[in-house]
Amino acid sequence: MKRILPFIVLLISIQTFSQTYTFTYGNNLRSYIVHLPSGYNASTKYPLVLNLHGYTSNASQQQLYSQMDAVADTAKFIVVYPDGVNNAWNSGTFGLNSTINDVGFISALIDTMKKKFSVNSDKVFSCGMSLGGFMSYRLACQLGNKIAAIASVTGLMSDSVRLFLCQNNCPVPVMDFHGTTDPTVNYNGAAGYASADATMAWWAAKDGCPSTPVVTNIPDINTGDGCTVTKYVYGPGQNSSEVIFFKITGGGHTWPGAFTLPSGGNTNQDIKATGEIWKFFRNHSLKCGSNPVNEVPVENNFVSVFPNPCQGRLTITVSGNSSSDPERGLVALELYNVFGEKVYSRSDLSQVISFTIDIPDLPAGVYFLRAASSNTVSFQKIVKR
Repeated sequence: MKRILPFIVLLISIQTFSQTYTFTYGNNLRSYIVHLPSGYNASTKYPLVLNLHGYTSNASQQQLYSQMDAVADTAKFIVVYPDGVNNAWNSGTFGLNSTINDVGFISALIDTMKKKFSVNSDKVFSCGMSLGGFMSYRLACQLGNKIAAIASVTGLMSDSVRLFLCQNNCPVPVMDFHGTTDPTVNYNGAAGYASADATMAWWAAKDGCPSTPVVTNIPDINTGDGCTVTKYVYGPGQNSSEVIFFKITGGGHTWPGAFTLPSGGNTNQDIKATGEIWKFFRNHSLKCGSNPVNEVPVENNFVSVFPNPCQGRLTITVSGNSSSDPERGLVALELYNVFGEKVYSRSDLSQVISFTIDIPDLPAGVYFLRAASSNTVSFQKIVKR
């Protein structure tokens, strides 16, 4: 009973100060929870923080786990917790929700929040746990015209987003927390995403920050949590951007400062991720207001590939090609390795329905197939064994 009581009290607090809303986007009814800070006054412009849940989780669980409402009440900002379709996000990772335009949904959600509540348009931020962190990285690349900074906890950046959807020159400040023993999102990277260290170095370079960070060892005030924290600060960069990384040695797939989960590994208690995220966000404002929104889905919806994984030959079928309307068909097809190097290309395919690609000499690994038509560019991950 002693363990249950605080949980009940916290749920009562959430129900008292938060409300769930819905709207339809892309033929899906989308829901989101809004928490207004205590003393909310419509005549005041408030910062807005999007807080995205992880894979298989949901908005209410993320609200409870991150405990951001309490910080919002003290610091005076609005928090919105959106729900992903089928408890997932189209973050460009592992093909999840590949047909769902979550970039467009988040863009529409920000616009909706501005209409419903008093939001400071220059102070809109995104953070998330695990897949919500992956999604926040995608938003940094594609919604730099609306989001001033992002933070990721136990999430990294998919190769597909890095290679194809983050080609703009917009500097977006980034904060990241990652445990070296994370059992779910490997600290050292895996097929489809780079390591935590490589991700930080890539963003530091993109934001024009110094390549050598300032390193600080955080005091180990809780020696019983099984992990320690080292803070890396890259900056300042272009337009006062910065990249801040909390490396949690011995940390698991958990939110620092939160209550301990039954699985996921060690939860660091030397820092509180929620507080660190807000301290980071409050120092930044929108820098890329003219940056265009890119809402192209990650996964290709007019080109099919078989087999995938493959051993040396791919059969490509183009569903959109038509001899009667060649303007809608495929214009070019390109294959890239994980380093962004083009290893195959073919053009003038507007009337081709099916063809094969022979790649026996390419090493085993992950590749990205980029397909371009007259009105869209999209791609999908290919695995060669």
